[in-house]
Amino acid sequence: MPLMKTGPGLTVLVLAALICGTAAAADASPASSQGAPRELLQPPKMRIASPITDRMALRGIFYAPRISTDLRSDAADGTAGTPINGEDMLALPGSMQQGGIDLMFRMLERHRIRAGYYQQNRSGDTELQETIRFGDDVYQVDDRVLTAMDLRQLDLVYTYSFLRRETVEIGAGLGIHLLQIDGRLEVPAEFQSEEDSVAGPFATLALDGTWRFTPRFSLNARANYFKGDAEDVRGSYMNWHADVQFRWKRNFALGAGYSYTRMFVDSTAAGDSGTFRHLYRGFEAFARVSF
Repeated sequence: MPLMKTGPGLTVLVLAALICGTAAAADASPASSQGAPRELLQPPKMRIASPITDRMALRGIFYAPRISTDLRSDAADGTAGTPINGEDMLALPGSMQQGGIDLMFRMLERHRIRAGYYQQNRSGDTELQETIRFGDDVYQVDDRVLTAMDLRQLDLVYTYSFLRRETVEIGAGLGIHLLQIDGRLEVPAEFQSEEDSVAGPFATLALDGTWRFTPRFSLNARANYFKGDAEDVRGSYMNWHADVQFRWKRNFALGAGYSYTRMFVDSTAAGDSGTFRHLYRGFEAFARVSF
């Protein structure tokens, strides 16, 4: 069969068809990719730095709480001790100025752990205006009494964020708290002294929430609660905290807030009975570094 000869006109038409086909295929490929964009090319869902996006945060806190302490320590034979208000009767300071730190770090997207340490060291020096019994000792009117009360508390709190959006996060979980309280009364002139101590761990239910209501401001709140009985001891614990943070820089914020803590222990155990009620609350200011 003889070969067909092609002239210049036919050659131009073939080349034009090939070019148009290639262009059409190139146009079809982006169109299909636009219809199903790659996930890796999507912008991050949370781009504004806030407590919701932080992986780790450290707060340096200045705290000025008001404090109220009521206690009773019974004698070993069960004789009831005198109900004592530590600030009015023993001259313990009713307010303090102190610093503190706490740490938060996030595991995965919805799991958070917060750790904090709190300490109070107070002392009083006064002459009694009434007779009081504390433990096995009796202190008379006009006795010069030296008092010391130390409180140390370590908190570890885990929360799971069941709601997490770009501007809102709410979580719930459990807290473990290690508490130690030591008290001492002493009359130096009579070489008379009495000590009492309460120590141990306890668990609480925890709630934690954040609302970023502007790109730079956020409202943060958390609470812990416990109430229970164990043999001859019953007690309760409640703590709540709220603050407003201003995101000055991406990794630095300033804030102010309010904290409230109330604890209560009542023991009827033979040889170790008594009551302790402690309340401290007040405003705080802090600087927060986060990553």
